[in-house]
Amino acid sequence: MARGRQKRPSRSERHERRQQPARKQVADLTVRLPSRSREPESVVAHLGPTNSGKTHDALRFLIESGRGVYAAPLRMLAQEAHRRLAADIGEAGVGLVTGEERVNPTAPIICCTAEMAPMRGEVLVLDEVQWAEDEERGSAWTRLMLGGEYRHILLLGAVEALPLVEEAFPDVEVRFFERKAPLDWAGKKGIAGLRPGTVVVAFSRRAVIGLAGELNQLHPGKVAVLYGAMPLASRREEIDRFLSGAAEVCASTDVLGHGVNLPCETLLFAETDKFDGKERRDLEPWEIAQIAGRAGRFGFHERGHVGVLTGVPWAHPDPELVQSALTPHVELGDGHWGYRIVDTGRIRPQLSDLNVTRVDELEPALHAWRAAALRYWSVDGWLEVESTAPLLARLDAVRDALHHCRRSLQLEDVWRLMQAPIDEDAGALLGTLACALAGDTPQKTVLGWILDPQRLRAASLEEAEQAAREASILRWFALQYPGVAGVTIEKASALEEAAAARVVQELRAEIHDPTIGRCRACGARTAPWATLCDRCFMARGYRRR
Repeated sequence: MARGRQKRPSRSERHERRQQPARKQVADLTVRLPSRSREPESVVAHLGPTNSGKTHDALRFLIESGRGVYAAPLRMLAQEAHRRLAADIGEAGVGLVTGEERVNPTAPIICCTAEMAPMRGEVLVLDEVQWAEDEERGSAWTRLMLGGEYRHILLLGAVEALPLVEEAFPDVEVRFFERKAPLDWAGKKGIAGLRPGTVVVAFSRRAVIGLAGELNQLHPGKVAVLYGAMPLASRREEIDRFLSGAAEVCASTDVLGHGVNLPCETLLFAETDKFDGKERRDLEPWEIAQIAGRAGRFGFHERGHVGVLTGVPWAHPDPELVQSALTPHVELGDGHWGYRIVDTGRIRPQLSDLNVTRVDELEPALHAWRAAALRYWSVDGWLEVESTAPLLARLDAVRDALHHCRRSLQLEDVWRLMQAPIDEDAGALLGTLACALAGDTPQKTVLGWILDPQRLRAASLEEAEQAAREASILRWFALQYPGVAGVTIEKASALEEAAAARVVQELRAEIHDPTIGRCRACGARTAPWATLCDRCFMARGYRRR
């Protein structure tokens, strides 16, 4: 690694190289960077923490320009920007384009997710630019930064992204933004004395629901809940309840730090560790800061207050960890401090890069492209190859389903299905869509059942959440293939709305369920994810691992 850094070209040399564009032929694959035929007239980076006004100023510039694109990492952020702009310039002047929806797509100003952003236009406002380092989606940001042909480019993000934006644009103009509502350390706060406008954060769905149950005993019927698996419509309903005062307090996961702009005066951590998919670990300082930044929304509160929650037997937050994370500790240069260094952009192939003509060539081509790209960009230290694992998983789901139903699809259709916005647990539905698209009648029958909102009448909370995820995928499919297999935007939307309503209904029931957080054997208080307290667990002869 040290030897590679010593040989690394200067930033200006790397920038000149990218303008050629960089290209190298490896066997029958083309490994190349996105490129633009003309440079932007201006590139400005708005860098700063949450609640610093950087997005507000960028949207004002977009409005004044009259034409352009706002690109965000999440559908909910795109929707929020769409609402804000529509309120300022009228609904006719702004559109919304995500993988799951199209609203006024020919409007002069478009709000979209990064993957849906066009590659050319007047103004590009690229939000949360630090997402360029994301292992699975970062290439959407990198592609826009390196190849987007816009007259003006505005990059928005955390101050930690300073090295990244300077790598992509050596002559970038950087404007630093400070928080408009200062954060104060609130220390330990007991659950019994929470004031209205308080958000409490935990790091699992069960923990949040259990926490909401505890809060509901003190604030009956006035508790909002937010977590990642909730449908967007359910999240919006809970946010609106909190904003209107119908809910006095809110229990949330770290979804709060990822696209949910929820003004609150006080934010308390009920937990300071979480399971990250591999292990349970302490929160990183930047994760704490990202969440804590939601406290003290400018225009709502003069100051924000951050602390830890006490009085919940199963929750043991570390106050020192939270308090220390409120002060940036990583030097970024020129007197600027952050929580980490973001200096990497991810890149992945387009179908045109793979030089394939058959579906059975896709998997070896993806492996070969990744190997070639890793070799090629090893000298350009800010670029890393995005993981192809999600693409390969979707390819497996599609191929296996087509093999089972003895059907086939064109290469372009398989590649399009591989781009579907799905999680790992939706592979079966993706396979059903592939077979239905290929003309398999039984799969059309399956889709008819999936699209039926009536099946949600007795659905559990988990089943309703799953139905909402299915509806989102079906909305995407209906936009790619309108009316195919009976899947329409109207039907998918109806399913999504019914699922969201059922989630809220079941959520209310769970919050009021007195057995949550209680041992099923003796009734003693316990963690919400456990069914037995420690004493009853040991009495039955179990052994803790």
